[in-house]
Amino acid sequence: MTKLERVEAVYNFRPPDRIPFVPAIYEHKAALIGRSPSDVCRNADLLHAALLKELEVYDPDMLVIGIDVYNVEAEALGCKVVYFEDSNDVPGVIEPIIKNPSDLASLGVPDPAADARMPVYLDVARRLARGLSSQMVLRGAVTGPYSMAAELLGAEPFVIATVEQPEFAARLIDFCAKVTLAFSLAFLEAGVQPIIFDSRATPALASPRVVRQLVLPVYRDFLIPELKKAGAWHLPLIIGGKTTSIVDDLIATGCTQILCDAVADKHRFRQQCTAARMAWRINVDARLVNRGPIEAIREDAAATLAEFGNSPGLLFGCGVIAYDTSPEYGLAVRQAIDEFCNSPLCTATSPN
Repeated sequence: MTKLERVEAVYNFRPPDRIPFVPAIYEHKAALIGRSPSDVCRNADLLHAALLKELEVYDPDMLVIGIDVYNVEAEALGCKVVYFEDSNDVPGVIEPIIKNPSDLASLGVPDPAADARMPVYLDVARRLARGLSSQMVLRGAVTGPYSMAAELLGAEPFVIATVEQPEFAARLIDFCAKVTLAFSLAFLEAGVQPIIFDSRATPALASPRVVRQLVLPVYRDFLIPELKKAGAWHLPLIIGGKTTSIVDDLIATGCTQILCDAVADKHRFRQQCTAARMAWRINVDARLVNRGPIEAIREDAAATLAEFGNSPGLLFGCGVIAYDTSPEYGLAVRQAIDEFCNSPLCTATSPN
C-alpha cells in the first residue's frame, strides 16, 4: 500500500498493511535542518525543506504543515507574536487583542492569501501537494475556535468568560470558527487536508459542560459540515490531555478522527470509536519520548500495541517531539509498530 492507501484503509475501517505511524512533529522539524523554529516558521523555503527532511528521517504516513500551530491565525488577526533570534524557543503570542466584548466588532476574518504568515503555509502546501499528494495525506494545521478565542482574549480571561459571560464567549467562538474555516478552505484549495488543533478545549481547561454548550455546537452545526461540503474527507480534531469525559462529544462533532492521548482511557476510546466507526490515534507519552531511554520507549509502545494494536481504525504515534529530542527516540515508536505488525500478535493488518 502507499501511505495514502494505508490511511484511507484505516479511515474506512479496512485492514491496512501496517498501522499508520503518525508522530507529532512541529518545532522539531526545524531542528532536523539545523535552524530555529523562529526561522523556519517565517520562511517558506526553510519550512518546505524541513518537511522533506521530516519525511526522510521519520518516514511518517502523514505530514503536518505547521510549526507554532496556535499562533498563525491569532497573528493574522493582530496579536503580537514574539520570535527568538538567539534561541530555539518556540514563538508565542504575548499580547491578546480583545480587552472587552466590544472589541470583537472591530475584527474581520483575515485573508489567508495575504495576511501575516498564512501565505507562507499555503505556499508550502502547494509545493508539497504537487509532489506528494498522490502518495500520502498532507495536512494543513489550523487552530480550532476555542483555542483561538483563548489566544485573542487571553487564556485566563477566556476561561472566566465561558462561565461568567457565556453569550460573549459563544460569539467569540463563532467568530473564530469563521477564521478556522477560511484558513481550512485555503488549505483545501492548495491541495491539502486541514487538521484542526483545539487542545485548550481539554477538560483541564474547559469543563465537559462548556464543551457541550460552547464547543460541540460550533463544530457539529457549522465548521465540520462546511468543510465536508467543500470536499474535505480527512478531518482530524486534535484535543489532547484527559479527554475521556468528552469522547462522545468529540465523536458527535462529525470530525473523522480523534486523539486518544497517553493519559486518556484507551479502552473507552476503543469502545466508542469502534461503535461510531471513527478513526482514532493513540499517543505514546511525549514525556517518555523526549527523555528516553530508547528501550523504555520501545517497551511502552510495544505494550500498548499488544493490547490495542488490533483495534479497527487505529493510527499510532506520540505526543509532541521537542525541538532538541534525538530522532532515535521518535523512531523507537516506529520500530515498535514495525515489530508488532510483523509479529503473530498482529491480526488486524493485511499483506495487500
